[in-house]
Amino acid sequence: MLIAALLLSMLPACFYSDSEMYDVEPIPGDLPIISVTTNLDSLYNPPVNDSLEVIYDFEIEDGELYYVYAGIANTMIFESDSTCGSFWINPSLADSSGVDTLHMEFYYSSNSNSLADIVGYEALIERLKIAVDFNLEDAK
Repeated sequence: MLIAALLLSMLPACFYSDSEMYDVEPIPGDLPIISVTTNLDSLYNPPVNDSLEVIYDFEIEDGELYYVYAGIANTMIFESDSTCGSFWINPSLADSSGVDTLHMEFYYSSNSNSLADIVGYEALIERLKIAVDFNLEDAK
């Protein structure tokens, strides 16, 4: 009898009712402070003769880096989730000699405290564009 009374008293806890709504206003945190540096920062149109190494460092305070993408001419050449790293650009990425653009995108947390931010699906983007000079004649 006691068990039946206990089960009956807990019965309402087993039913879901959407008539009760719990509004929550997420309180956003401060935006993360970021800094991005590469070994190409001080170079003007660095040449890609036989290859070119790109070294990057992404520093973030009060946030998290999700992903890094790098590409040239709609071709992805590098992806990572590391705050620092390196990759190589080869002459085979260019159709012809001349200057092309290396695009780097860093996706990081927004600190909005929304549900999407909490589960890692809301990101801010820092984009870098670096001109590189493909010297295909020198590569032969």
